[in-house]
Amino acid sequence: MLYINGKKASRLQNVLSTIYLECKNIREAIIQYNKCCDIENEELLEKFDEYPKLFGTVLDSMRYRIVIGMGNLFDKDKACASIVKLLNISESEGISDLNKVVKIIRKELEEYVELEENIKIFRDRMFGHIDVVYALEEEEIFDLDFEKLNKQFEESLKLLNYIMSECANISIAYDNDTMGLKVSRQFDVLD
Repeated sequence: MLYINGKKASRLQNVLSTIYLECKNIREAIIQYNKCCDIENEELLEKFDEYPKLFGTVLDSMRYRIVIGMGNLFDKDKACASIVKLLNISESEGISDLNKVVKIIRKELEEYVELEENIKIFRDRMFGHIDVVYALEEEEIFDLDFEKLNKQFEESLKLLNYIMSECANISIAYDNDTMGLKVSRQFDVLD
């Protein structure tokens, strides 16, 4: 259980903290993935030449973390800690300033509908439907466009930064930011 200033956190604070930290972790995974994909980094390439299986495993693991994590953020299931759940809980608090923030966020998130759809497609192709029957029906469904995937990761970075920023705004509107999300140290220097 999360505690804020020595008190048990509210439901909203728990979800807010969970979403914020998940966004921060996914964002870091994307940043590290991009560094691993830097074909001009000779030192890194030498290491991966030395350990070729490690390179493939690292990239696969990071892709998995990013795609599944982003998919979870978009999940509409009530049991899942997602952006939708965060906004719904925020609205249920009945705080006027908080509802204004949520309304703006909902409008802004409309810009990311295509990203949401693309992440779901990649999740299904890469991890969700890998059983033999499905694979035998449409073999080409597993052909991945890694250039498109990488573009989705770049778009995901923008969304993650936006969500983290809005988590701070929700925290301010809810309880004058007792969680300290507005503190600049929470936001690492973006690469």
